[in-house]
Amino acid sequence: MALPVILCIGSSQVIGDSLGPMVGDLLRERYRTPAYVYGGIKAPVNGVNYHDYCFHLKKMHPDSLVIAVDACVGEEKDVGKIKYSAKGLKAGEALKKNLPRVGDIGILGVVAPRGSDNLFSLMNCSYSLIANMSERIAYNIFSFLSLSTQKGVNL
Repeated sequence: MALPVILCIGSSQVIGDSLGPMVGDLLRERYRTPAYVYGGIKAPVNGVNYHDYCFHLKKMHPDSLVIAVDACVGEEKDVGKIKYSAKGLKAGEALKKNLPRVGDIGILGVVAPRGSDNLFSLMNCSYSLIANMSERIAYNIFSFLSLSTQKGVNL
């Protein structure tokens, strides 16, 4: 059985975009999650190396469940919500980047309202919101993987 992979996308340079790296650090350091975890504050998965990581996943983890985590902008009423997708996710859409879809499961944290300048929105997020959301996402991933292992589900 292949270990699952968690790809935590984002950059610590922009507070709203640091959700993914914060989740990655929590999964590694606090939860010691039984999975390959890529992306963190010191070693982010971002627009610069995204394609390299996608290639690495296909080559080194072809049979693994891939969970991709990223921040996103959305409707004002959705800020603070966590959205799950069974189709993975497309990173960088808020900044109009055309990056390929990644993951079997996508987890998106809505960190700011969508607007005419999404970078500005991401730069002006509340740190406490990002920290709280990253805690919730990391806990949910850890719980999901732990429960799947206990139930003998083949990921």
